Amino acid sequence: MIKLLPEKHKLALFFISLLCFVAVLPFSQALVSIFGGVMLFAALIEDSWKNKIARFKENRILLFIPGIFALYLLSSIAFYKTGNNLYDLQKSLFFLIIPLAFMFGKPLTIDQKRLVFYIFIFAIFIAVVVAISKWIYIHNALNFDIRKISLISHIRFSFQLILGFWFLVIFTQKNTGQLSKSKTIALLILALFFLGFLFFQQSLTGLVAFTASLLIYIIYNIGQFQKRYSKYLIPLMLGGIIVPVLYVTWAIVSFYDIEKIDKDSIAKTTALGNYYEHDLTNKAVENGHYVYVYICHDEMRAEWNKISNRKYDDIQPNGFPLYSTLIRYLTSKGLRKDAQGIKYLTTEDIQNIENGMSNVIFQSRKYSLYPRIYQTIWEFYMYTVTGNPSYQSFSQRIEYSKAAISIIKKHFWFGVGAGNWKDEFKNAYNNSNSKLKEELYASSHNQYLNYMVKFGVVGFVVIMFFIIYPIIKAKAYSDPLFLIFLVFLFFANFADSNFESHMGSSFFLFFYCLFIIQPNDSYLYLNKTL
Repeated sequence: MIKLLPEKHKLALFFISLLCFVAVLPFSQALVSIFGGVMLFAALIEDSWKNKIARFKENRILLFIPGIFALYLLSSIAFYKTGNNLYDLQKSLFFLIIPLAFMFGKPLTIDQKRLVFYIFIFAIFIAVVVAISKWIYIHNALNFDIRKISLISHIRFSFQLILGFWFLVIFTQKNTGQLSKSKTIALLILALFFLGFLFFQQSLTGLVAFTASLLIYIIYNIGQFQKRYSKYLIPLMLGGIIVPVLYVTWAIVSFYDIEKIDKDSIAKTTALGNYYEHDLTNKAVENGHYVYVYICHDEMRAEWNKISNRKYDDIQPNGFPLYSTLIRYLTSKGLRKDAQGIKYLTTEDIQNIENGMSNVIFQSRKYSLYPRIYQTIWEFYMYTVTGNPSYQSFSQRIEYSKAAISIIKKHFWFGVGAGNWKDEFKNAYNNSNSKLKEELYASSHNQYLNYMVKFGVVGFVVIMFFIIYPIIKAKAYSDPLFLIFLVFLFFANFADSNFESHMGSSFFLFFYCLFIIQPNDSYLYLNKTL
């Protein structure tokens, strides 16, 4: 067979392309797309076709993953409707490209596989440093969301942080005695740095995924450590479940501790003698106080315009008038919405309101998880009292899931077909008289529901088989890092359609193939080489 690349020019191209791929994973979707193609190209031009075909046959277990792309293709043809585009096929293309690259590519040595993780860790570290620098310079910007500081989706980046964290922890654990004390400390500090940023970025999906990974790590190690250590792991595992549950329970109970208002005895006028507006039918609350009571717009307007260049009735970038933010912020501090309430505001409060901050806890407790949890509870509460999920991340997810379930019930066995989901979801929202604004219509943020919408229960089972069977056949689950990887993505997929996002599928497919092709944990040991 003719070699596409002369022997004298062999540069381990496939291996280099893998390094480039993981190096850009935390930074750019466009670069990930480019290097995904480069990986396949490098695998095809490197080495002889005789060797490539032999490797293809040896690694044929990975053909199940391109089977998912084939399912998208067959479904698109079988359920084709005029006007539908190739959007789903384009998104699923990496299910074909990345597995083929690994099937044709030259096998990695243990040292090379370890280097892939080293480069991945280094790339994450640089991305975190860039994100923190970005936060330092722009965190006071109007309506700044801390979840936007990463260079890619905060959800997808949280998965990279989790995998990077566990590689460092397990690598350190496996090489006890091989690493010097200073290197061990440095690696564990880096792991904690990744974990700290995960909490700092406040991605609830990422935090749930990490909690799941922590539990599976503890369970795995109960059987690995001697009995004298196991007694510490069980309480740690229970604490990993009980502490978060108690904290969230406390947050919910605190939120629903809402003030009682007697409409007969409520104050009618301000200290200046002007009448209050009280809308007792509006159940919106902030920190246990009703928002639309004790309101005197004339007094607030006059006092606010004295202390701020951004006027009371100005429209903010979020599309709402400034006074709507002011009213919520005053309520969150337990102040009445009148001249006296405005006078109690500090300089920092004024800046917060000008920057679109609607609740004082987003400033006073910005470095804790409580504001993020509070926001989720608030969104659910507002959804239950108004039925309107618009512009509320958690509430929209509930509405998306309701629509998905209604579609699945109508198309239980084979789904609506790839490419047809947009029309079906739109019909579902309209038929249910959903209050969700049309510009927010979307598919379910749940990977499993999305698969059932498109392919029905039959297609869902097929996809799960295609993913799970190679793991069992190759016994790749014996690698603790791969096991953790699978578990945290399994849980994360309940909160987002990660395999249908470009960065989510790229991340999953790359490491899935890397683990399956070499189903052992030798790369985690410094003293094991080929």
